[in-house]
Amino acid sequence: MLFWQSLIEMDYGGEVEQFLQQWFCHYEKGSGVEIDNLSRQTLENWQQLLDQAKLGELDTWQRNPPGRLALILLMGPVAHLLGDDNLMMLQAKARELCVSGVNKGFDTQLEPLQRRCFYDPLFYSAKSDDKALLIRLLEGMQSQVQQTVKPAWQNWYQQAAITSL
Repeated sequence: MLFWQSLIEMDYGGEVEQFLQQWFCHYEKGSGVEIDNLSRQTLENWQQLLDQAKLGELDTWQRNPPGRLALILLMGPVAHLLGDDNLMMLQAKARELCVSGVNKGFDTQLEPLQRRCFYDPLFYSAKSDDKALLIRLLEGMQSQVQQTVKPAWQNWYQQAAITSL
């Protein structure tokens, strides 16, 4: 992960890294990211990043796995948390980034928890092909998940399997 970290800092002045650190600091505390647990400064920062992403100003982020993950999070769960008016369009873009990232193998270069977030657009997609892809990806991840997070992973896998029926 150090290679990507130094590449991110070089290309983006640490914005990707800062955003991902903020996201996973809140995400790892249990049940995802809750808007009530975020500071005003974090919300303002995320809104600014989302606005930049919507204008295409962060398109270069999609060139590496962490940057692409950051865009997926901004256009998916962050847009949802912030109640963005263009949510459906942004979620479609997040899905496109996810699928093309999987095709490039970007997901496999992330930690399991990061991969879970990378796959969020597939989890929430109504397309049966997306659900089938998600199940295949999760089955492939099964051996990589640490024992401490296995119950949470199995719960997510079961939810994905149920919604794909």
